[in-house]
Order: sequence, then C-alpha cells, then structure tokens
Amino acid sequence: MLDIEEPVADVSLVLVVDELDAESLSGALEAVRMAPGLREVPMTIVHQPGVDVGPVLEQTTDVRAAVALPEVELAVMERVLGATTKYACVAVLPRPSKVPAWTRKVVREVNRLEQLPLASDVPLLVWAGSCTRQTVAQYVNQMLARQEVEPGSLLAAYLGRLTLAAANPLLEAVDPQDGDLEVLAFFAAQFVPGMPEPPWRFRIVLTGPSGDVVRSEPIRLTPRIDSHGKVRWEELTTTLSLRTAGNGHSRFIIEVDTEEPLLRLRRNLRPRRGALISARTVHMPVPAAQGSNSGAPVTVRYLLHTTGDGSAAFITSQIGTGWRAKVRWAATLLKKDAGFIFRGRKRRQMRWLRLVRLVTRPFFARRKIWLIGERTDTAQDNGVHLFAHMREVHPERAVYYVIDRSSPQYDRVAKYGNVIAHSSWQHQLLMLHAAVLANAYSIRYLIPASWGAGSYTRHLVWRVGALRVYLKHGVHLSPNSVKRGTTGYDLCLTVMPGETAALRASSGYDEQLVEVGMPRYDALTPTPPSRTLLFMPTWRKYLVTKVLDGAEEGEEPYEGSAYERFMTGFLESRRLHDLLEKYDYRLTFLPHYNMASRFEGASVAGERIQLANADDVTFQDLIRGCDAFITDFSSVHFDVAYVGTPIVYARFDEEDFETKHSSPSWFDYEADGFGPVVRSLDQTLDAVEDLLERGCEPDPFYAARVDAAFASRDQQNCARTVAAIDSHVAQR
Repeated sequence: MLDIEEPVADVSLVLVVDELDAESLSGALEAVRMAPGLREVPMTIVHQPGVDVGPVLEQTTDVRAAVALPEVELAVMERVLGATTKYACVAVLPRPSKVPAWTRKVVREVNRLEQLPLASDVPLLVWAGSCTRQTVAQYVNQMLARQEVEPGSLLAAYLGRLTLAAANPLLEAVDPQDGDLEVLAFFAAQFVPGMPEPPWRFRIVLTGPSGDVVRSEPIRLTPRIDSHGKVRWEELTTTLSLRTAGNGHSRFIIEVDTEEPLLRLRRNLRPRRGALISARTVHMPVPAAQGSNSGAPVTVRYLLHTTGDGSAAFITSQIGTGWRAKVRWAATLLKKDAGFIFRGRKRRQMRWLRLVRLVTRPFFARRKIWLIGERTDTAQDNGVHLFAHMREVHPERAVYYVIDRSSPQYDRVAKYGNVIAHSSWQHQLLMLHAAVLANAYSIRYLIPASWGAGSYTRHLVWRVGALRVYLKHGVHLSPNSVKRGTTGYDLCLTVMPGETAALRASSGYDEQLVEVGMPRYDALTPTPPSRTLLFMPTWRKYLVTKVLDGAEEGEEPYEGSAYERFMTGFLESRRLHDLLEKYDYRLTFLPHYNMASRFEGASVAGERIQLANADDVTFQDLIRGCDAFITDFSSVHFDVAYVGTPIVYARFDEEDFETKHSSPSWFDYEADGFGPVVRSLDQTLDAVEDLLERGCEPDPFYAARVDAAFASRDQQNCARTVAAIDSHVAQR
C-alpha cells in the first residue's frame, strides 16, 4: 500500500496563478505547506504580469521563484524542463479546500513512478489532474524532441498514460462492416503541430457488466487535420468484431497498451455530437460461414447511444437469426421506450414525444417521409431546388418543405404544395417519423423551436433514425472546418474531384461523400445578355455583423475594418459609376445574408448601382442574368463559372480573411481560379474596366479552367442527388 504520509523526495512544484486565483494564493500555499507528503518541496509560481503576488511572497519562504511572463505555458515548460529534481508537478492553483485531495494524488503518482525503472533525460511530469492539456502536450513534444523513446518501452507507456490522463478522448463515428464495427476516434490532446510520431499505443475496448467482450489490436495515433489546417497526431481508427461481442450492452473504453500494471489506465470514450446525431438501429447480414455453425443466415444488430450526462458511449448489440431475433430486438427498443417514458418527471417533453411516436407509428410505418429545408426563413438554395424537383418529378412521394410561415420567402415555395410551417404540430409529428432529413445549411434548422437540440440528439434521434443529408450551400473551399464528429451526416454532396479529395483527407467522411453536384445548378441556364454586373461578397465571422449588436469575444468592430472600407469605396466609387455609364451597364450588389443589415440604405455613387434584396429575388436568377461577376471569397463563384460567366476576384483583405475567417483551402485562386485576382480597390476597378471594354466576353484561358474543373455541367444534379439518397435509404 502506498504511504501518502511520508514526504516525497526529488519533486518540484510549479503553481500557475491567474487573476482570480491570486486572492486564494495565501490560503493555498498554507494548505500545501501543511499537507503531509509535500513538506519542503521546492515551489515556483508562474503568473501573468498583471497578477499581484508580492504581498503573499513576503510572508513565505517556501516559494523559490515567481515568474511573470505573458506566455504562461512557455514559462511553465521552462521551469519543468529546468528542474533539478527527478519529478515535476504542474498545477493550476487548487482552492485551499481542494489541496488535501490534490496532495494525495501527487504523492500517489510520485510513489507509483518511483517503483518503475524509468530513464529520462528530463524530469518526469507527475499527473495529478490539475494541469492543462496544453502543458502535457508541450511536455510530450519536448520529451520526444530531446530523446529517443522506443515503442513498447516503459517510457513510451508512461507518456501514453500521461497523455491519456490529460486528453479528452472522443468517439467520432462507428460504421458497419460485415459484422464488425469500424471505429473512428479523436484523441483531443492538443498536441503540438510538428511533434514527432508518438511511440506509444492504445487499445479500444468494448466492456460489459461481466468484463471486456472485445479488445482491438494495438492502435497508433495517426495525423489529423484540425479546423485551422494544422496537422496533429490525434486520430485513432480500428475495427471491433461485434460477431464475438454477443448480445447485450457494452461501453467504449480506451486504454494504454502496456503489460506494466502500474502504467495501465482506462478512460471512457465520450461520444461526440456527430456520433449520436447519426445513431440508429443498424442491421448487418453476416455470411453464414462467419456467423453461425448451423449455417443459418445471421443478422448483427446494434445501436449506439449514451446515458446520463453523455460522458460515455454505449452500444447495444444482438446476434440472431430469423424472425425471433427481429422480435427480440423490437422488444429491446420497446423496453427502452417504456423505461424512458415512465421514468421520473424530468425531460417531460421528450418523454411525451417518444410516447406520441409509439402511438402514431402504425400510421406512418409504410411512408418514407422526406423533410427538406434551409434556414428557417429561406427558400432560395439547394433545399428548395431539390424540393421543387421532387414535387414536379415525384409528386407521389411524401416530401415536405419546412419554413417559417412568416418568412417573406414562404410564397416562393408554397406554390409547390406540401409546405409545412416550421415548429407547427404537423412539423413535429413528421419529425418523429422522417426517413430523410435534408438541409442546405444544417440539420439543426429542421429541429422544431420548442425542442432542445441536446435533448433531441440524446433522446429522439436514434429512435427515429432518419438519414441525414447535407445538401450544402456552396463548394467547400475550406474543408478543414467540416468534421464528421460534429456534423454526423450520412450523405454529403460534393461538386468536383478537388473538393471531394480535400474533404476525404480532413473531415473523417469517406463513403458518405457523393460527387453529384448541387441541386441549384439545374437552374443555372444562361440567359440573354442583361448588361448587368453582379457583386456578391461573402461575410466575415470576426466582424460584428449586425448594426445594433455589440462585439462578442473574438469579434472586431465593423466600422473602420478593411471590409467596410472596401465596400464603401466600391459602392460609392465615382469611377465605377462613370464606367457603367460609359459602357451602358448596371451593377447589382447582393450582400451576404449575415451582413445584410449593414447595407440597409447604403450610399451608392449613382442610379446605375443598385442593392438587391434576397427576399425579392433569388440569387440564382441574379447569377443566371448577370454578364459578369465580382466577388471576394464567396463559393458562389463556382455557380457563376458553371454558367460560363466571367469572374473577377477582389481579395482586398486576404490576410485577415485567411487567418480570422477561413482555414487553408485546396483551391488556389491564382492557379485554379476562373478569373483574374486583384487585391485593391483600384485594381478591382481596372479589372472591371477590362471586362466592360470587351463586352464581358469570357476569356478563353479561364474558360478552359472551368471545363477542366467540373465533372459534369448539365441539368441532372437533382436527379443524381435523389438517386444517391434513394440508394442509401434502400441500404438501411
């Protein structure tokens, strides 16, 4: 038994103090001084320059140094690596009441490490649950850079245990594969980009009430591209055999792969939203030779779910043959329903909805209901185009469009019929029985307003089991922001090979990507010349987008920004208006949805420059009708190129946009773009003048790029989308 009363030797403490903790510093130091096991341990305090620790330090001799640096993590790492002791422990200053428990953890961990023959060129970091993931990540990076750590060694297992203790391991997705589970996990350790490959290994385990039922082979961490385009060693993939798991409930566990008992550690794999929101009953036929000695056909069924606070992922599985297995599974689900509906008073609305679903299920059993939408108040993008196609080509199908009844765009879609008011009783009822949910922006826009998104995800999604289709609203120029673990789509449309490859490399999606084009492309048929230029810039998430809103954390004022200066300069440009006058053209400006309020009543140079309202005209009509197109970074330029219209890219705030709004893109505007790239107001006006001088005729150089970029340029995008959805529905 480990003795926590005896003072530990050869360990240093580094305490991190922020402004709020400074008030309790004196009490915390007193508690540490009195704690058994940590007497006479050298301490260093690291704090930001604005934190006043002077009065406390004058009253104690226990603190060897106080470091005030803006880069706290850097200062912490310098103290850890420079320690003359064998061990170092970093802690965000505990509250005085928490010090005894924290002290016991420190002593236990030091005593644990003392029993191991660990050889290291730097002090060993002691994990006591109170330092940040960033600290551990920085330490591991330094350790791997300073010495060679052999795979399978005790030191490798120590680092694996340390990182697993600090990380937030997440289950991103599970996919069926011939009776097995393909598991995708995100280690979420915040490792430093460029860190050497980790030499330790993990295993993912399914464990039940009677012990482990399935254990994976040792798994190494593989590179994962984060939302900012940084590559980190934080992805785990493996296969688990459900054929050997049997019937019952199991929990997902991640553990360090080691034979040393003192270094073993297990953690729950917490399910990410994307894993839960795509959960449903999955049926996997297994070849008889693999599944049963009797030769009878076998079906493996499973359901991913969570319980309580969502801190662990569970799977309910069953292996069986024939109708009896089917009935047993139905009984399992009914038992889950009954247990939830009649248990306690919490989550009353979700319990009521589950009951309504059970009672009304017989009336919807044979109907394949599709719910399609965009934002709650719009009908102008891929959603409405797919819906119109379905109503015209497949009027017999139960396909509905969901939109706010008060939306100015309601009448635009009402003419097709089967339009239901968002959050109405009809909308809620159909959501309980939908086979397909398809949206151009996010499936969350289809959730009724009175349903909490979290409760819906946890208590209804898996029971309804609708296919989730992301119709999207443009080509993904920055695919790093799309992650399967947060979005959980069953089907994601792509337009061209470059986009598909970029998403496959960074998103966690693979077979879910279908290169069918976008439904709205079917409406992109050329029109006669209109002598109109269209200006459509995108938005900036780092700017305050609405006039009366104050700046939130991470936002900058709109006024005085490079965006505001360019927009004002362009719209009020006398030279622009004179060019339009000279060549007899007009310019239509359509601001992005998120920036529209900034341009209400905006000043323009003259009557040849007009502001469009998306409620009055569809942007597809504007695109089809323009003779030339000007944008900054909007992916709508792909729509324009699809029609064959010339384009100018005004990238006036390139550095701000690429560092504050987007992540690195697979699309190189200089090498792949469909028109000239300019970076100032004067250059933009020069490019506009060049266009007008040649009557907005396409440049053959850029036209060849357009021809090479698109896999298809036809009016069959809706048909391909429907075929892809039908194929996936049939496989369920």
